[in-house]
Amino acid sequence: MAHFSRWAPVAGGILASLPISDALKGRKSLRCEAKQSLPVVVLGGGVMGLSTAWSLCRRGVKVELLDANHSEKGSWGETRIARVSYADPVMLRLARRSYELYEELKKEHREPLMCPTGCLDVGFDRRSLDGLAKTYEELGQSYERLSHRQVAERWPMLRLSDDYVEASVFCPAGDAVLASVVLEALKEQVQQLGGPAAYVESPVVSIDRAKKTVTTEDGKTIAYSKLVLAGGIWSNQILSLMGLPLLPLVTSVEQQTYYATPEGTEELFSAGKLPVVLEHNPSPEPEMKRRGGYMIPHVSNGVDGVKFGMHRQGPLMDHEDFPMVPGAFAAAQRYFACAGTRAERLWSQRWPEEEDSHLREETDAFARRILPDLSIEKSELTMRCPYDQHLYADEDFVVGVHPEDPDIIVVCGFAGEGFKFGPAIGEMAATLVTGDSFAVPESVQRFRLNRPSLLLLS
Repeated sequence: MAHFSRWAPVAGGILASLPISDALKGRKSLRCEAKQSLPVVVLGGGVMGLSTAWSLCRRGVKVELLDANHSEKGSWGETRIARVSYADPVMLRLARRSYELYEELKKEHREPLMCPTGCLDVGFDRRSLDGLAKTYEELGQSYERLSHRQVAERWPMLRLSDDYVEASVFCPAGDAVLASVVLEALKEQVQQLGGPAAYVESPVVSIDRAKKTVTTEDGKTIAYSKLVLAGGIWSNQILSLMGLPLLPLVTSVEQQTYYATPEGTEELFSAGKLPVVLEHNPSPEPEMKRRGGYMIPHVSNGVDGVKFGMHRQGPLMDHEDFPMVPGAFAAAQRYFACAGTRAERLWSQRWPEEEDSHLREETDAFARRILPDLSIEKSELTMRCPYDQHLYADEDFVVGVHPEDPDIIVVCGFAGEGFKFGPAIGEMAATLVTGDSFAVPESVQRFRLNRPSLLLLS
């Protein structure tokens, strides 16, 4: 197999690293010191909360992270995907920044956080793939266009369906993220830089914004200078606890299935032999938000089989634990792609425990389109993962200062994309606390909370 740089264009050249924030330049020690009288409180110990706490501690900010340790959460499991394959230039640059910060985290943790794979984008819509290639060209990102035959020659187990357009896009910058290892590395750094008090597992029972205090279930009251809400699917519940207006968030419960490999062939389906694969699916209706599928190869010493999942195709939660703003119910049925594929199975009033037959049918079909030699009828494991989706009139994340309280920063709306961007979003949230400039400044305006919503159009 020919060797390609993960970052440099194929024709040559080197991608210059983005500068480390001025807040870090010249610092001899990054140990967290109490330079302000009150800590920044971070609510949520998933990848976003931990990344925010890590970035703040590296800036010398005193931090106290509180995690409720919910069983229903997005940051868990074996593997996720890191990639730069975004047709949106801002998102691609943000993904690059996240990669840079992952490299810094790896230097501190001294263990691999990812398994390099490269990323192969396939699909039914040439325009979508052409848009991705165009952005790669504009930003000097290494990539290749591959025919079905070229894909099969490079990765013999991949045999792409004739239903796909012959315009696949491969980028060397793609990895299987070892999710639990990343969480442990971030937690380790937060506690090393901030001390044992920097990470506490304790649910919050009340938040007094007038007094700027948080009270935990064990009776501890913590005064804060700023508060970062990184609660994922629990964000609206916590905003309600604060007495702040809810955001246009909707919780879905997605499903991943690990398919068995034929006996004796597991190595052929591993991260060293296959790329991660993204499937570009057209939305059922033009006005609906995007959807797709993904495949993550088997990783060494990991769960048996090859992981498949569909993006934003799970049932939506109609439950008091995940409150929605007025109009969200109707807007979700109009603008979410799952409304066009799930029909009467769109909403769930309880946390699903059994296998979702619709999602299983979708991943079965996807697996047959790219890896027909898998044992499609036999699954090694099926698991569920919630998404915090939103009804803003765009595909951006939700990160910004709350319009009604300048001391509250909200970080949510990642809909399954958290581990790709965690370190970069954590850095962005930290700069909103400290007032430093951010490496991808356009995202600050784009991700703000007070922006157009689809609720006004429904």
